[in-house]
Amino acid sequence: MKPHLFILVTLAFFVPNAGAQDTLKLQLHGMVVDAISGAPVVDALVEWNDGNGRRQAVTQANSDGHYALFIRTTGTLILRVEQEGYSILKDTLRDFRQGESAREYDLLLMPVE
Repeated sequence: MKPHLFILVTLAFFVPNAGAQDTLKLQLHGMVVDAISGAPVVDALVEWNDGNGRRQAVTQANSDGHYALFIRTTGTLILRVEQEGYSILKDTLRDFRQGESAREYDLLLMPVE
């Protein structure tokens, strides 16, 4: 291998990836619960939208009200949660810590009267 090619290949392993911040993800997980009774809300649709309102990921709460999805930790993150009989919840998340890999975040849905 030519010396200059060897140096370039070697440097590629040590130069930090400037775009890495854009791809950092963490697992967001928790429960979807009734804001009045505290009971789990089964089958609630939980979606993550970017700052432009484009859906990035979607999941559904299980039979115990638990949900989990992987989200990007850069930019604006908007959660939208809906289930029949409840008002739609929209919530914005921020303040992710460098190196954070998981965050527990419970979602409270308000029953429709």
